[in-house]
Amino acid sequence: MAQYKRLWPTAEEFMGWLPGLIACIIFAIIAMNIEALVGQLAKGGGFWKVLKQSGFASYVIILLLGGMIIRNTVGIPKVLQNGVNIARPIIKPGIILLGAHYMWGDVVRATGPATLMVIIFVFGTAVMVMTLGKRFGVPDSLAGIMGAGVGICGVSAIIAMSPVVRSRPRDLFYAIATILLFGTVMLFTLPFIGRALGMTQEMFGAWVATAILNTAQLTAAAALYDSWFTGNAALLSATIVNIVRVVFIPIIVLFGIWFYIVRPAGKEAGKVDVWGVIKEKFPVFVLGFFAVVILNSLGVFGTAAELGKRSPMAQLLGKDLMKWFFAIGFAGIGLNIDVQQMKKAGGTAFVIGVVAALFKAGVSLLVILALGADFFAGMAAAGA
Repeated sequence: MAQYKRLWPTAEEFMGWLPGLIACIIFAIIAMNIEALVGQLAKGGGFWKVLKQSGFASYVIILLLGGMIIRNTVGIPKVLQNGVNIARPIIKPGIILLGAHYMWGDVVRATGPATLMVIIFVFGTAVMVMTLGKRFGVPDSLAGIMGAGVGICGVSAIIAMSPVVRSRPRDLFYAIATILLFGTVMLFTLPFIGRALGMTQEMFGAWVATAILNTAQLTAAAALYDSWFTGNAALLSATIVNIVRVVFIPIIVLFGIWFYIVRPAGKEAGKVDVWGVIKEKFPVFVLGFFAVVILNSLGVFGTAAELGKRSPMAQLLGKDLMKWFFAIGFAGIGLNIDVQQMKKAGGTAFVIGVVAALFKAGVSLLVILALGADFFAGMAAAGA
């Protein structure tokens, strides 16, 4: 008989977690206040604006890098360790609440050019990274989340895939750091390339949402491109493609289950309880995400005053509260990163991830230019 697992901690366990959880919450408060301060200073332009757009002043970077520095210098007191460990899974409720940011109408509108771009380049890149990872001996725990992150939707896809491949904290850090580093370089590169090539705002939005892996960074790049023109067509176009990417998260997770668990069984595949594997490995919070999208679409969280705007309750759930869950979880991840362990990951996964991302960016650019402005002209209107 399977061992019984309690749903709730004992009072003793909870008290053991409490100091570390409080430390993570304080760390999250500090990081988000730094991000807010830089955001205010960035309104004056100059260095602070560049710092904000680079992404290095984001609470994600502060918590990951800051946590790693703390862990590897002063260290984590033993009294905090259990709470720091338990903080990591708090990210999952944040992903569920992210659904309040979307309506099913957004998903319905995300068809045509956006779906074509995602299926060919985004999902294709994820498969490419996972396959190359197998070929060059990258551990599944790292290659799986790197493929999901590089191909689908950055941090959210990494976290969704991590239970399937049993990723460790250093694997999560390695994949997230690769994606954010690549995205930072692309943020300051792609807008100038797009402008030099004479791309329309809609074309550039489709390209940047395919090439840049992190939502915040692709949004910043699209906004930067729009600043050179009239309106916000690049941002609207990029948003549509990004919505489709979010929809593909559970699909890439199912692919990961087949690629890493069912397929290796070979001739024994018939003995694999596929449904049992799905029930065990599939992250339930992904289903929760879509449940929240449905509730938001049905007006459970209230109706918005303007078309395309979230209601106050949806704003609270899908942005404010969600950010708190993410921040506490990232604090737990950063404070668990040991540099000595990270060195064991090697550089192969980084090279594979960057090469695949560059390949995707280059080929998608050629395809977008070949299809022309008319093909993408309706994407901004669909997002209005």
